[in-house]
Amino acid sequence: MNQDVNGKLACTECGTVYLDFPTKLDSDTLILCRSCGKQLGRWGELEADFIAQGGQDGVFEMHDGQIIRKE
Repeated sequence: MNQDVNGKLACTECGTVYLDFPTKLDSDTLILCRSCGKQLGRWGELEADFIAQGGQDGVFEMHDGQIIRKE
């Protein structure tokens, strides 16, 4: 069973991990929750949280902005 990532990547409003990425992305880009529109933070902080949870080790899949932990 897949598990969602946690930490800053999970929306505190609706609980999903479903990020809305704009076409142009840098560390200061504001990232919104694709489900409810809540501001999640700047990409630099969110990317650091993603990496800390194993994001660069191939333990996640991302489909249309949704990040899921692989088994």
